[in-house]
Amino acid sequence: MLNNLQKRVFTALLIYPCVVLIILYSNDVIIRLFLNILIFLASFEISKMCFYNTQLENGKRKHYYFIAAIFISIFISNILIKNNVWQFLIIPSSILWVLIPIYLYNIKKINKIDEFNIFYFLIFLLLISSLYCSLYIMYMYSQKALIFLISIVALADIAAFFVGKRFGKRKFFSIISPNKTTEGFIGSISICLLASLFFCLYENYNFLFTIKILSITFFVVFISSFGDLFISLIKRHSGNKDTGNILPGHGGILDRIDSLLAAAPIFLIFSYFLSAIIQ
Repeated sequence: MLNNLQKRVFTALLIYPCVVLIILYSNDVIIRLFLNILIFLASFEISKMCFYNTQLENGKRKHYYFIAAIFISIFISNILIKNNVWQFLIIPSSILWVLIPIYLYNIKKINKIDEFNIFYFLIFLLLISSLYCSLYIMYMYSQKALIFLISIVALADIAAFFVGKRFGKRKFFSIISPNKTTEGFIGSISICLLASLFFCLYENYNFLFTIKILSITFFVVFISSFGDLFISLIKRHSGNKDTGNILPGHGGILDRIDSLLAAAPIFLIFSYFLSAIIQ
């Protein structure tokens, strides 16, 4: 029998090349279908954690409302993309992800929430729809940029885990996630910056463009850690260890894309405004 780490590694090694192949060799219809399936599964996990409660009078109703609202938000996202005004969705989402670390830093105690209110409903709606919008926009702009984003986020997750396991001593937001360490956090940023530098040298980018990519990498990896922490907080609020069990060693879809949830809109907005779309 495989242990949890072995399952985690095996699942990651299976998923990553499949995602890369889909990005490189599929068309627009397949990408949108893939993203819609991804968003639906993640939304279902969120809704099951936070809004599906048979003990409450409106427990099931709120669950169905959330799933319906997600599909409406994806429809609106496609309209924004078609009219090239996606910034109206991505900018608020990016601002929210800048504020979330401050919110997490000030948490002193985590209580179980029996009924998540409309505030959480709207927050999740914004974050999930902006994830879809960010990934689809990046695909249209540059397949290489999208693969770079996914690779950096995956590398950050791996680096934080192994550096933290080997050198970790100081806890990093231990009230939310006891296994995370400051050393793992710093290690993930350092390794990703080094990988991005090698990538820029390989692609023979000029000095200014390289600085832009390194700056984007820093902010993306920094924020991605708080995407992971934010979902960990929600799991603690809801009393769940994982968001699901569809991925061996990882848990649910949301457990796998929690970092990407934060990283994608930040990566897109920085790349767009810095004119640093990787081609």
